[in-house]
Amino acid sequence: MLEERAREAGANEDEWKHFIAYCGTFFCMHSNYVSAGGSKFVPNLSKERFISILRSNPLHNDIKSDYREVLDELWPQVETEVFAYETPYKSISFPEHGGVTGYFSRNMTSEDLKLVKEFLMDQGISILNTRAFKFEDRIVITVGSISSDGSKSGIDFKG
Repeated sequence: MLEERAREAGANEDEWKHFIAYCGTFFCMHSNYVSAGGSKFVPNLSKERFISILRSNPLHNDIKSDYREVLDELWPQVETEVFAYETPYKSISFPEHGGVTGYFSRNMTSEDLKLVKEFLMDQGISILNTRAFKFEDRIVITVGSISSDGSKSGIDFKG
């Protein structure tokens, strides 16, 4: 059904296959970067065709669905990062090293990461499920967990 709707919206067979290949790889990798080495992959079709396929989904016009609202709100926020294949979007790294990361805010440096790692080790917390955000006067570390037991705030660590 989705392929049929995409075809009605103007996608040809190759564009549909490229769309499905991109989506499958994205979901497999949980991002648009290949897990081994952080190399980026982008859709092999135009931005216009990509969004037209997304909008051809029957849920886009279903008033009972949040699909349209979510798509219309999120797409402008991610469009550049989906298709851009130049620095800083082409690799996962710190911005100071010409890359992007979803684990740390864009204003964090390698020195900040060293401090975060040191803090997490001191607290007995694995870095694997954390995100860190740098503000003017502090770094906030979040841990992905269903439980809030053991949550801490306002810890002064090395000034």
